[in-house]
Amino acid sequence: MVFMDLLFEPLSLEKADRYRELYEACPRRSSYYSFGSLWAWRNIFGFSWAFREGMCWIRTGSGTLWAPVGPWESADWRKILPEIFPGRAEFAYAPDGLTRIWTDLFRDRITAREVRSQWEYLHSVQDLIALRGNRFSRKRSHIRQFVKNYAFRYRSLGSGDGDSVLEAQKLWLAERPESPALLRENEAVQEMVREWRNIPGLLGGLLDVDGVPAAYTIAEAIPGDTVMIHFEKALPSYNGAYQAINRMFLQNTASSFATVNREEDLGDEGMRVAKMSYHPVGFLKKYTLSWFPD
Repeated sequence: MVFMDLLFEPLSLEKADRYRELYEACPRRSSYYSFGSLWAWRNIFGFSWAFREGMCWIRTGSGTLWAPVGPWESADWRKILPEIFPGRAEFAYAPDGLTRIWTDLFRDRITAREVRSQWEYLHSVQDLIALRGNRFSRKRSHIRQFVKNYAFRYRSLGSGDGDSVLEAQKLWLAERPESPALLRENEAVQEMVREWRNIPGLLGGLLDVDGVPAAYTIAEAIPGDTVMIHFEKALPSYNGAYQAINRMFLQNTASSFATVNREEDLGDEGMRVAKMSYHPVGFLKKYTLSWFPD
């Protein structure tokens, strides 16, 4: 892949505000591209970024390019893409909004491959608080059992609650078979907690049961009316804890938002069934885009 004059550098807190301005200018904001998510996973994926043509271009340590971040609708793509990418290029995790713009503009010079495992699940916050109707009857039942069976306390999280989150994460991880994927995720959780004060928009919730941190949520508010759930864990020994933390976080900490983005299912069938059981109101679809210049 050949690209011209993109000077990549490691992600830094010093340029976080510049990045967030471009992210806020995106018409479709994927959770993959939120600053909190990029920062948490930066060492694992080896992220670097370059700022050019009013966009931020993101690259992984293995050389994979992600979609550009910025005001897509006003960009002069007929100039930008051929100039920066005189040869063939591929862009991973391209949100549906950018995909439409590029395929409309370039037609046979852009091919788009939809990647279902990367779709992000969008839900109504009020739906997941109210849990009305037969479709949510099992969720309500699980929560009733949790409330009946356990002496619990919910509290919203702030930057001073890192130890509680990490203890909950440690307990959850101890009940899982060790795997590289879980260890990578654990590192990302630690990174996000460590820099909580430096990542605007972070919020979360914790469920204590008899003094044990039994469940937690870490989320990120983005401009507008959406909150993104980055991490959500519950100890399986507490029946209904997942359903309880899901609802209590939205009810007590995030009720002012209209939409909750519960991220992707990674192609895991069990995770897909679980996410669909919350009845999404829509998806943010993602694609792999291939660019073929003249």
